[in-house]
Amino acid sequence: MTVLQVNQLIEFAEDQHRERVLWVDPLDRGCFLIDIASPSAAPVFRSIGELDQMLTNHLAQETVDDPWQAPLNEANIPDSHKARRDKCWAMIRPLVFQQPAIFRPDRRGQLVQSVVSETGASRHSLYRLLRRYWQRGMTPNALLPDYDRCGGRGKTKAVSEKKRGRASATGIVGVNVDADMRSLFRVIVTRYFAVNRQLDVSGAYRELITRHYTDMVIDEQTGRQKPVVRSPHPTLDQFRYWFEKDNDVFRLERLRRTPRVYDKDMRALLNTSTGEAFGPGSRYQIDATIADVYLVSRLDRNKIVGRPVLYVVIDVFSRMIVGLYVGFEGPSWVGAMMALANAVSDKVAYCRQFGIEIAEADWPCHHLPSILLGDRGEMVGDAIETLINNFHIHVENTAPYRAGWKGVVEQRFRLLPAKFKPYVPGYVTDDYRERGVRDCRLDATLDIDLFTEIIIHCVLFYNNSHLIEAYERHPQMIADEVNAVPIELWEWGTTRRMGRQRSFPPELVKLSLLPSDDATVTPQGIRFFGGYYTCPKALEEHWFEKARQQRSWKVRVSYEPRCMDEIFLHDDAGRIRFIPCSLTQRSAQYRGRTLWEIDQIRQEDRRQKNAYKPHGLQGQIELTHAIKDVVARAEAKRAESPAAPASDRQKIKGIRANRREERRENQEREAFRFDQDRKAPPDGGKVVPFPAAPPADDYSMPSIAEIMRKFEGEQDDDD
Repeated sequence: MTVLQVNQLIEFAEDQHRERVLWVDPLDRGCFLIDIASPSAAPVFRSIGELDQMLTNHLAQETVDDPWQAPLNEANIPDSHKARRDKCWAMIRPLVFQQPAIFRPDRRGQLVQSVVSETGASRHSLYRLLRRYWQRGMTPNALLPDYDRCGGRGKTKAVSEKKRGRASATGIVGVNVDADMRSLFRVIVTRYFAVNRQLDVSGAYRELITRHYTDMVIDEQTGRQKPVVRSPHPTLDQFRYWFEKDNDVFRLERLRRTPRVYDKDMRALLNTSTGEAFGPGSRYQIDATIADVYLVSRLDRNKIVGRPVLYVVIDVFSRMIVGLYVGFEGPSWVGAMMALANAVSDKVAYCRQFGIEIAEADWPCHHLPSILLGDRGEMVGDAIETLINNFHIHVENTAPYRAGWKGVVEQRFRLLPAKFKPYVPGYVTDDYRERGVRDCRLDATLDIDLFTEIIIHCVLFYNNSHLIEAYERHPQMIADEVNAVPIELWEWGTTRRMGRQRSFPPELVKLSLLPSDDATVTPQGIRFFGGYYTCPKALEEHWFEKARQQRSWKVRVSYEPRCMDEIFLHDDAGRIRFIPCSLTQRSAQYRGRTLWEIDQIRQEDRRQKNAYKPHGLQGQIELTHAIKDVVARAEAKRAESPAAPASDRQKIKGIRANRREERRENQEREAFRFDQDRKAPPDGGKVVPFPAAPPADDYSMPSIAEIMRKFEGEQDDDD
């Protein structure tokens, strides 16, 4: 059975009207209800069985959407409203407590008549006040006057010949803005204001007047046309009023500035970054910037090498800087890889590299986060997949032009330079481009190592001493007297929130941070970016023999683009391992090279080959032409020779004899004759005839090859 309570609302599905429970029978026989919206409503009695059946069949349901239950502060109610409320309450108070008689139609009239006789109030006023009291929650404040509903607030006033609004102090009557004029306003806003960022509301108003309320007339003095503003015309205030009323000004501003710029610079700020992080290590943010300092080379301090890239990894909960990278790798995955590798590294050893001695408690950060937020340029692609799968890190990317999503790390780029810019030579000032200002590049003094040392000192100060004024501390932090200093927030969060952090071997993390790609197993080795590699696993399993005898296949490798001497094979047997693969002798020219250098070498090789192709093609054409010319001459000579009387069979049968004859002819022609190079003897050089040639049927003369074989046999016998 349904349990009803006084003042409860029941919504009926048939006509979507709502009724308020005014009184419930103590014997659960039924209750009195009243429609809270009808201007002529009166209490009606409904039995409990009827309501149970309607609620069970979903013809009615309980609701908490009460339009009249709004908390009112007594101090905010005007005294005149209070006086009116109290007067009305005094009129109906004798009636409202006559329950349930006041709800019954047969008794209500008698009770109201008795009050009329005593107070002189009208029956209409009493019924009206009772209905308002019952419909609006049965409280004295239900009798407050509805002055806020008077005057047609928000409704457009009808246009007439009389000027609406307050009279102008200048005495100018002005003009009423009608529907046609509002249509002109909207056209100006759509065609000019919405598409031109340089045009403000005043400029749009001037466009309206110029195009629709200006006439060109002849100037009697000059004889030229000049624009004259027509009267009457709408004022700037009228245009501004209807501009805000007829247009979504925020949508227009979003169109004018583009959505990504609007979301970056003009959106509402309703949340904080800390609200997304439960404790230390739950969420990191990473970002990069070009440092405003010019550096010199470590090898030659007279060479200016430009401005370094600064990467910062920060814990959102504690604002602790957990990793950094200072170098010349542009904002890319390589720079982000170095910063993330630093985030999991031992900071004591890292600082010692730059001559800074710290304790473990000064920078106790060598962990991986659960969520990593970065830019799309660095956190999109295959390079991040290995890190995600190996360490179960959820990577998020910011949308373009939404640096506010990384507001915590963005603020560090403002705080860190503030500590060193007054003292660092070569710092880029705001006026460095102005005339007469010394070129800051000429003041460059620090090298990359010294600048990194300064950044480490700034990070240590920020982590251990900087008080974050805008940090919203948890009540428990205040109770524990935890200051909004990153190191204190980190320690408190580690103890109270997250427990032990997620730590992994730095070498494994570094390998997982390397970019990965597909390599091809070939008979010559594992081919990757033009180089060939090998490893013990490939040799033991005869990969290269299989590739030669069967077919090639793809394998996944990671690589360090700054030194391609080794790549790391992903071994999927069991859990993922990284197997180092070294360059083979075939690719020795790539040792000590970066990926960029190797790519340049390959591009130059391709360029030279492509440049030679026209010459090679020309040679092939000339060769083909020469061959065809020779063949043509041979065919011509054959055609000129007399026809052979022998048959085809006899021609084939005489090949061996023809060969011997041709060979003897070639021997005569090819024999070395050294007498031709000597001086002629005094007698003029008597010619000594050779012996006569053997008869044609003598086939016993050996060939040069036979003579050479005979000599070699005799030499072997001598041995």
